[in-house]
Amino acid sequence: MVYLLGIDNGNTVSKAALFDETGREIAVASAGAETFYPRPGWTERSMESLWTSTAQAIRAVIEKAGVKPQDIVGIGNTGHGNGLYLLDKHGQPVRNGIQSLDTRADDVLQERARRGVLDKAFPMILQEFWPAQPNALLPWLKYHEPDCYARIGKIVMCKDYVKFRLTGEVTTDYTDISGTCLLDNAHKRYSRELLEWYDIPEMWDALPRLAESTEVIGRVTKEAAEATGLAEGTPVVAGLFDVDAGALGSGVIAPGTLCIIAGTWSINEVLIDYPAVNPALAMVHVGMVPGRWMVLEGSATSMANLEWFVNTLCGEEKQQAQARGVSVYEICSELVGSLPPGSTDIIFHPFLFGSNVQATARAGFYGVAGWHTKAHLLRALYEGVVYGHMNHIDKLRTLGPLSVARLTGGGSRSVVWTQMFADALNMTMEVPDGGEVSALGAAMSAGIGVGVYHDHADAVQKAVRVVRRQEPTADNTLHYQARYQAYKQLLDVMRQPWETLHRLGQ
Repeated sequence: MVYLLGIDNGNTVSKAALFDETGREIAVASAGAETFYPRPGWTERSMESLWTSTAQAIRAVIEKAGVKPQDIVGIGNTGHGNGLYLLDKHGQPVRNGIQSLDTRADDVLQERARRGVLDKAFPMILQEFWPAQPNALLPWLKYHEPDCYARIGKIVMCKDYVKFRLTGEVTTDYTDISGTCLLDNAHKRYSRELLEWYDIPEMWDALPRLAESTEVIGRVTKEAAEATGLAEGTPVVAGLFDVDAGALGSGVIAPGTLCIIAGTWSINEVLIDYPAVNPALAMVHVGMVPGRWMVLEGSATSMANLEWFVNTLCGEEKQQAQARGVSVYEICSELVGSLPPGSTDIIFHPFLFGSNVQATARAGFYGVAGWHTKAHLLRALYEGVVYGHMNHIDKLRTLGPLSVARLTGGGSRSVVWTQMFADALNMTMEVPDGGEVSALGAAMSAGIGVGVYHDHADAVQKAVRVVRRQEPTADNTLHYQARYQAYKQLLDVMRQPWETLHRLGQ
């Protein structure tokens, strides 16, 4: 028996998951990596702690699985996109890593907007600017931390630093770097012109070597083997952006199928055969399948809303869950399922942690009356999260017909919520097996790279299984679509009040 290791580094947790060649999850282990908040809007982590937490998770998963390290034939990794991780010319961290939720460079973006830089760059980068991208953080360092900026030897992404510690090789892959605005996505190449526009032309030599996600870029060093318990010489592939890893682990490798990740963020993505130049789309980046591009629409409007509701208002439900030995989220789904579609007239905007419709948007329950119960509020919240996804998916549908979606993330564990997605979108929902879909996608990339699978199609056929399929119900679709129109009407009505509330809070 041979095994593939998938590593997934988020903003707060490092995970390692071991799979056999059929995609069966053998074991999973994780370790926390502390985040620092030195100033308002800053999010940082020690790069050394990123590595030690990853090494700890790898060692733990090998011990938990009880496999021989020599039987792990390939390693793939993924991680959060953007942020900024820097090495000096000796391969040492320049400073703490900057994470993907950081907003310190917002002033850089405002200055660029005044100069029209995005308008010039857009036909190449195919996406909007936002503060946590390296193309904003690098000039911020140049202006505010010039000593650190002068020491930069190489720019890497989160997962690339882990690869560097595993292999000693500095590389990135196309999927990850194409989400940073540092790559000419339309032509899959670096551009000196972009760096000139960003006022960082001296960073040309700091850009890492480009590789396809499945390319073997190095092997586990003796030092890394001692730290992780891996066998020295184990092949490591270039890896991929976490949103692409989630799509691959779900089996989405061709146009026509929608990938929905209902996790902390609402992630909605499709693959297309050309680099679409469309300012209405949030991000078009190089896809994990050669010759294809990934179109992504996303915002922090999904499961984070339910987590807040549970932590704030569901003390009784937590006690019930503990007494029954189930998750509190299962209790929530039971409450929602106790009410049929059409039983509540409350609308919820899922903007507790941000929005793609307006920077100052706030969350809100609209139409609450004295006869409503917690179950009514929860049903409205579930529906509001679905409508948040629909707002993104409406844009993706302009690229071509979509008849089926693969749904993953915490929301997919709820049969009630999955049916709500199917009915509202009028689309078949397929839920793939496994809890660590992104780690599986990373492991599948490794499997392709080392020859366990012939290509992406072979990997999906052998390693991805759909465990639940839910079809839309026509009568429910009409109900949800009517409520979605009310949801959008409220978006328009609330634009000015949100601006007023924002000013009141300053």
